[in-house]
Amino acid sequence: MKLNLFKLISGILKKLVPKSKTQERTDFLKKIMNFVHECKFPSGGGDYLEFGVFKGNNFSEAYRIAKAKKLVGMRFFAFDSFEGLPEGSEKESGQFQKGEYSASLERFNANLQQAGVDSKDVQAVKGWFKDTLTPETKKKLGLKAAAVIWIDSDLYKSAVPVLDFITDLVVDGTILVFDDWFFFKGNPNKGEQRAFREWLAKNPQIKVSEFHKYFWHGNSFIVHKD
Repeated sequence: MKLNLFKLISGILKKLVPKSKTQERTDFLKKIMNFVHECKFPSGGGDYLEFGVFKGNNFSEAYRIAKAKKLVGMRFFAFDSFEGLPEGSEKESGQFQKGEYSASLERFNANLQQAGVDSKDVQAVKGWFKDTLTPETKKKLGLKAAAVIWIDSDLYKSAVPVLDFITDLVVDGTILVFDDWFFFKGNPNKGEQRAFREWLAKNPQIKVSEFHKYFWHGNSFIVHKD
């Protein structure tokens, strides 16, 4: 009786205490990887692509959870300038500063190593998206299908080349995450929201449905292709 009462009180307290951002991210990534596991993507899991990795905290947590779910076919790709953000447009000025979120490739690799990520499982692509997200890069990396695409580009000008790059990598069931969806006060004519809307208009063969929101600023979608 006392044990049941203790469990009941503990459950209530957990609901009352706000989750930390770290815990919310972990829970969100678990939902994503559970979905991927159930979808049974080609090659045993499809790939994980993250655009804008900063210090690698999100990337390493995604890796850990994917490995725990035994998504053995999933490969891991990190894309970043490793020099921070480029200069934004006039409409987006004030929200971000040039060079913000700068972390070197060496620091990224060191953080992944500290988190227990096997470096042999990760391929990092350094450079500005407009320069690195090319057909040659796609061919060199052997990219064919993505199970999860995490876009943390912050700016419209950075999100556009990312979305153009992944157009032929999304398959039915791909999860698209936009880390900065509600930045710019949630204005749909700025940032990732604008880039996504324009991308969908250019690619009518791609449909999406909302998956889960993440913290106060992120949103995610499931891709549907006939």
